Amino acid sequence: MALGGIGIGLTVAGGLLFVDLAFAAANLTKIRQGGWVPLAIAAGLFLLMTTWSRGTELLGRWLTSVMVPLDAFLEEVKQLNPPRVPGTAVFLTTHIEGAPLVLQYHLRHNKALQEEVVLLAIVTEEVPEVLENRRLKVEVLPSGLSRVWAHYGFMERADVHDILVHCRAAGIRALDDDTTYYLGRLRLLPTGPAPMMRWRKRLFGLMSRNASSAADFFRIPPDRVVELGARVEF
Repeated sequence: MALGGIGIGLTVAGGLLFVDLAFAAANLTKIRQGGWVPLAIAAGLFLLMTTWSRGTELLGRWLTSVMVPLDAFLEEVKQLNPPRVPGTAVFLTTHIEGAPLVLQYHLRHNKALQEEVVLLAIVTEEVPEVLENRRLKVEVLPSGLSRVWAHYGFMERADVHDILVHCRAAGIRALDDDTTYYLGRLRLLPTGPAPMMRWRKRLFGLMSRNASSAADFFRIPPDRVVELGARVEF
């Protein structure tokens, strides 16, 4: 019975493929008469989308690989005992299983940390909307650090200020006038070991530089944002 169903499916698919190929062959003569223009545009858009998708995936892997395990980072903070300045620092990151690169740079170059440090990950679920009782997960860590997972559906748009308002119920202060948001701005150099052709790396770097800012997308107050830049071989 199953084999018969597979045979019928293959017959139907073969028939549809024959019709599509016949239709495509009949229109090949139009390519020389200007039909190449929409094909070229479609090919260009396909190249941009696949380059962005592949580059984002590879960059995400690299950022994960350079993360310091959170336990090791907390031990480093304990040993260094850096000066703690008043206020809250919020670090937006896609992965908070470890210390994000921006937080590492902040501690390395400024030699200090805010009294309260929040690692915030905004997670997009494969549902249109997320129920309010599943919106936030907050974990309080030693040395004034906290991890926050904010879950949103693909039809929703995250609002970082609103997230922090709800986090106050879990003990995170994050006062509006005392909170600074730290974002990373990476300049990608196409000389690294990532398995992508160099010209596509350059294209991905150009697209990254012209992408909209996370501060605008997540509705972060512009006067409370600090961007830390770094040149990385990708």
